[in-house]
Amino acid sequence: QRTSLVRLVLVAALAATLAWLFVVAKSAGAGRAAVFPEGASTGVVALDMSASISGPIYARVATTLRGIVNANQSVGLIMYSDTAYELLPPNSPPGAMLQFIPFFVPLRYYGSTPVFGQTPWDTFMGGTRVGEGLKMARLALKRAHVKHGSILLVSDLDDSNADQGLLEQEALQLRADHIPLRIVPLFAAPRDKRLFAALFGDKAFVDPSVFTHTAKRHAAAVAAPQPWMLLL
Repeated sequence: QRTSLVRLVLVAALAATLAWLFVVAKSAGAGRAAVFPEGASTGVVALDMSASISGPIYARVATTLRGIVNANQSVGLIMYSDTAYELLPPNSPPGAMLQFIPFFVPLRYYGSTPVFGQTPWDTFMGGTRVGEGLKMARLALKRAHVKHGSILLVSDLDDSNADQGLLEQEALQLRADHIPLRIVPLFAAPRDKRLFAALFGDKAFVDPSVFTHTAKRHAAAVAAPQPWMLLL
């Protein structure tokens, strides 16, 4: 009877361990994309699709989006130019971002010049109104009742003069709502970077090392904790 009892306890313990392993393994692949701040439960990408975003700049856009997908982090996507559009609501599965990445990868090269295919937003490209993109991203987080959300601005920061008022207003509103903003500058001019540093702080800019590829160093697009519980 004692042996049977021990066996039952061991079987129950084994079943509990397997159940725990299943639960832990489901989240073991989840991390934080290095472009988002620590503590961000989900992020909304505000992607600049103005006429000045094209060609080689697309490589950095593709790297940014891949990092989010590889981190297995829920995300939303806003594209903007003169106006802004919500393509993915916050808390969308990261795999939903995969459908957009091919548009930022060259189909072929003509000499050393990359050739890209036609995109659904070719007719949408125009001027740059960053304030419109940030407003749409902020409202998307609000509509989804996201707590601890953040916004990732991906832009060359060449903002229209007509947008300055809204941009400054959004900077104040994001600070009031405690929504952190990170910025991936797409080879932005120094004067434009100084403007956004004044509005959002120097720490808002994503470390360029995230996008560095050398013989000794590869991009660290995912900042994920070690899966100690899974190993245990």
